[in-house]
Amino acid sequence: FFCHHLPSRSELTSQVELSFLVIVSPRRRGTNTRIQRRSKASITRRMTSIQSSVCAMAAACIFLLASATAAASAANANSMIGTKNAFVAHAHNAGSQCAFVTPTASKQHQWISRSATTRTSQLAGHGGGIDAYDAQMAAMTAGGIETSTAAGEPTNNIMPASQKWTGQNSYTQQLLPPATEEESTVGSYSTNNNSYDTGADACAAQMDAMTRKSFVEEQSTTVRNEEPTVAAAMESSSDDDDDPCEMEFQNYLLALQREMETASAEANNEANPPSAQVVSQQPPPPKVETATPAVELTEEEMADKFLKMVSNEVEYKKMLKQSPYSLADIEWSVLLQRSLDNLEDNSQRNDGRFKGQSKRKGQLMPKKERKTVVLVGTGWASHAFVKLASTYDLRIVVVSPVNHFVFTPMLASAAVGTVEYRSMTEPIRVTNPYIDNFVEGRAIGVDVEAKKLQVQLSSLSTAAGTFKGTAIQLPCRLEPEPVLTQIVYSDDGTIQQDKTYGAGGVIELNYDHLICAVGTSSRSSMVKGAKGHCFNLKTAQDSKRLRTAIGEALEMASRPDVQEFYYPDEETKIQAREERRRRVRIAVVGGGPTGVELSGELSDFFGQVCSSPDGAYQSVRDDVSVMLVHGGSALLPSMDKELGERALQALKEQGVEVRLNTRLKEVGQDFIRIGEKGSDVEETIPLGITVWAAGNAPVPFVKELLSQLPESAAGSGGRVNVDRWLRCPTPSADLFGSIFVLGDVACLESKSKYDTSPEPLPQTAQVAGQQGSFAARMLNRGYDMQQSPPKLPEVSADAAFSLLRVSLLARGLEEAPGFNFLSLGLLAYVGQEEALNQVMVGDVPLFNYSGKIAFALWRSVYLAKQASSRNQALIAFDWARTETFGRDITRL
Repeated sequence: FFCHHLPSRSELTSQVELSFLVIVSPRRRGTNTRIQRRSKASITRRMTSIQSSVCAMAAACIFLLASATAAASAANANSMIGTKNAFVAHAHNAGSQCAFVTPTASKQHQWISRSATTRTSQLAGHGGGIDAYDAQMAAMTAGGIETSTAAGEPTNNIMPASQKWTGQNSYTQQLLPPATEEESTVGSYSTNNNSYDTGADACAAQMDAMTRKSFVEEQSTTVRNEEPTVAAAMESSSDDDDDPCEMEFQNYLLALQREMETASAEANNEANPPSAQVVSQQPPPPKVETATPAVELTEEEMADKFLKMVSNEVEYKKMLKQSPYSLADIEWSVLLQRSLDNLEDNSQRNDGRFKGQSKRKGQLMPKKERKTVVLVGTGWASHAFVKLASTYDLRIVVVSPVNHFVFTPMLASAAVGTVEYRSMTEPIRVTNPYIDNFVEGRAIGVDVEAKKLQVQLSSLSTAAGTFKGTAIQLPCRLEPEPVLTQIVYSDDGTIQQDKTYGAGGVIELNYDHLICAVGTSSRSSMVKGAKGHCFNLKTAQDSKRLRTAIGEALEMASRPDVQEFYYPDEETKIQAREERRRRVRIAVVGGGPTGVELSGELSDFFGQVCSSPDGAYQSVRDDVSVMLVHGGSALLPSMDKELGERALQALKEQGVEVRLNTRLKEVGQDFIRIGEKGSDVEETIPLGITVWAAGNAPVPFVKELLSQLPESAAGSGGRVNVDRWLRCPTPSADLFGSIFVLGDVACLESKSKYDTSPEPLPQTAQVAGQQGSFAARMLNRGYDMQQSPPKLPEVSADAAFSLLRVSLLARGLEEAPGFNFLSLGLLAYVGQEEALNQVMVGDVPLFNYSGKIAFALWRSVYLAKQASSRNQALIAFDWARTETFGRDITRL
């Protein structure tokens, strides 16, 4: 009864041992101070928890001692030898619990045992802590034995050590190596039969004294022969035996981690004991495991790694195999501010601000003095900005080579006809009909000092030729095009356009605030031949082109020239079969969400159109194949490991060939060359279509913008560094706050509780959308963006009592708060109506789902996140049409 209510011995052992190691003073005094400062609170909590178990252990001790005394009175006269053997068995039991410890770790554990024994005696002398309690119990037990012996009772009444209560904090006993048959019969064990175990700490001190001269001397030669590196390390630390920094921390951490796993397993066994358990009195055979190879690290690297682990609460919980996440870590203040922001947006909408009006002021026209905001791009950040920006206070001009917003997570579905690409797009003029203008063109330059943007207008002429569905015949408008118009500046600095070139003209736009949200392009130029032969999947034009190419591939594979029955000889039949399979083999490069979803959608598409007996292309059902090439070791690296493993399993079950740890070397018109990481062997695979979904690269305008900004503006991966208010550095203080950078182009470092160092925010639609809304609210509120942090300016008495200003002051937002990204989770579709969901609130994961339920949630979220109710109705209709009539394979 008491044992089931006491804390686990291994659990307390691990906690006390780790706390002891933190208290031990390393050689590096600065690092030790940092540890004690960071870990003081956590150590105090753990020691308080341990001391709170003293009362329960005292009751258990009294109960077990009474039982043991009754059993000892019935022992026979020859129990002296049995006592010695029981003591040896007790050592075997203690050693078998950590048989996984390597020779190196054993040496380190012996040092810990000696230090812990000294520390125990000191604590006992001062009469404090649970160690002193164990020492007192050991003294009481020893006193009872001496009294019984003095009274004339036979010595065989001594209680065997294997039957005594050994205490809850006998960590030194568990850290000793397992005893062998030779060790149990030689040395001090055979000559000190009168010194028996009298408690956990006394046992540790006794074993240390007995083995200091015999065991270490006898085993030192064997250890040197088996592991020279360990012997050298122990010899190098002999000058300062009490300094733990001389030890190999890496090997110790490995042994400690394994011991934590063993302790966790023992705790589970104690919590759920089996119905029938037979306790064997024979010591289990010692486990033999290979020694962990020592990692060649410097002393500072080993110490820093150890200190990093024990000085951070999150890392400490991970080391104990515990979840560091808690609902208390959710940023509730951010959630509250987002809710109040939504109320503010509704109030602005009701006032007519988004329509260029102010009903409260009785104004049906926009302000006369408005700041001009030039917005470059029509992606997620731009779409969110246009939806929330007040056209009553701002003059908004949008510049983009395309006139619509596209719901990019569903591009894979549009590429195979699950939904139509027009169902997930919305014209930017429809998003907010009250913006001042939309200019269809490409930003090619910027004059930061003069606050002017150069735009090359689109020709707006129909593309010549018929669409063939190949990657190089018709370039996407979002891909960098050659600037055909030569820009000529006159003497007064104005632009003169050369009309001899056939592309559109070049114009200049003045701005007060420039918002750069141009997104990124595909980074296919990093692989030979990929730019000219790979299909991309970033725009609606990309999905349309890929859909046409897939239909053409099926038609090419159905032609008579690749059918076996047209050829008489066997060799030609084999060649025709291989050519047919090549034409319908598709390779997807990249194991992120885009690559995984496209692989799943292709599997669904081929499963439908090639099915028997009513499939349109059932003649090639045994020839179609999909290959996923990924350079990493796991799919979906942004998701949890278990979800990535489930994605891999699901794709393999559908017949998708997944190549992990594989690099793409070259892409040809009808082949790819791949090679495994760390190997010089390359493999050439013939195929028909290659899709690039592996990475992003900055567009040319970003390079032009960085050339006008200071060197501090250059961020990682060609991105632009921004501060918490999404402002980039400028050449002078007067220009600061005039340029905002949003979305995939912005490089904003953020650090959470679970990160060891700040990292840039991911290039996802969630980040871009939240940044666009944040920038719109700051400009709507009228913050002075030149100040740091931005503040509300001084206004007249009439404007001081406006509803918006009063609400901001009531919320304490006289100074603009910085941007905080609030992640709501990750979604991915893997085919066969199965999806993966990682639901989060900020940095705290709530739960993970996979399967049919996750698929329903995936569709619900994607339907709710559509740009408008029109898009929601169209998407729902497309899903119903696909389920009822199948995917449309018409090529237009």
